[in-house]
Amino acid sequence: MRSLPLVLSALVLVAAGACSGEETPPAEDVIPEAAEAMAELESLRFDLAVEGDVEGLSVKTAEGVVTADSAAEGTGTITALGMDLEVEYVILGPDAYVKGPTGGHQRIPVGDEMLPYDPTILLAPDRGIPALLEAVDSAEPQDTDVVSGFDTYRYAVVFEPSVFADFIPAEGNWNEATVWFDQETARVVKAEFTQGDAVITMLLSDFDDQVTIEAP
Repeated sequence: MRSLPLVLSALVLVAAGACSGEETPPAEDVIPEAAEAMAELESLRFDLAVEGDVEGLSVKTAEGVVTADSAAEGTGTITALGMDLEVEYVILGPDAYVKGPTGGHQRIPVGDEMLPYDPTILLAPDRGIPALLEAVDSAEPQDTDVVSGFDTYRYAVVFEPSVFADFIPAEGNWNEATVWFDQETARVVKAEFTQGDAVITMLLSDFDDQVTIEAP
């Protein structure tokens, strides 16, 4: 009769083998599904963080919710007027409303120095995440990870440069990324772009939550 410790050890080894045997599937099995899944979204939450100096990008942090009908609202830290400023923003199509450290909301055009990044691009069908995933030059499977509670597949992805040009308005070649896809839905839950010591990290969550965005 086998002793209990030996039986338990065997079970642990079997479980570990089952976990380590999980492989990241080929990119052609995941990325087309991801493009379709992201194109079907009506809303999502994003968190953007910039570490280091990124030439041409004056955003330090940004977070908020975005809808597929070109609306967004949230907060961020930008570099303007020679200093870092905390701002609140609301975007409704071509119009934006931004509130700085003092005063109320000001109506400004999207792309103004007080709103240098337009997060509604994330769900834009012609130049956002769906379009990027339809224009992947190459993608190499890496591993599986848990990201923000999602079981994910991780890939090293190279996007087609001309399609990527508007996605991150920074100088240099930022079209290479590490991307994490939810294993269950194929949605993008994280993307990380690196150049030298600079890193741009984007987290996505709260897919298709009910969102109402109104002018302030």
